[in-house]
Amino acid sequence: MHDLVIENTQVIDGLGGRAIEGGIAITGGRIVAVGKNLGSAQTRVDADGQVVAPGIVDLHTHFDAQLTWDSFATTIAKVVG
Repeated sequence: MHDLVIENTQVIDGLGGRAIEGGIAITGGRIVAVGKNLGSAQTRVDADGQVVAPGIVDLHTHFDAQLTWDSFATTIAKVVG
């Protein structure tokens, strides 16, 4: 039995492929299955109309404007380093 199943959603893994219809199963704090018919769970979440994007990390910075002219953010390396 899984700890959590998030179902009825689209899963985007960040690798550039199409979204997977279904959901994810989580056991022990880890994603252990992706797809449909994920089995029983202590908690189920119906995420109808939502997108689940596990593994996608928001690399939040305030260099977004700088990246338009310095795509490798090299100026910060000179300032900090």
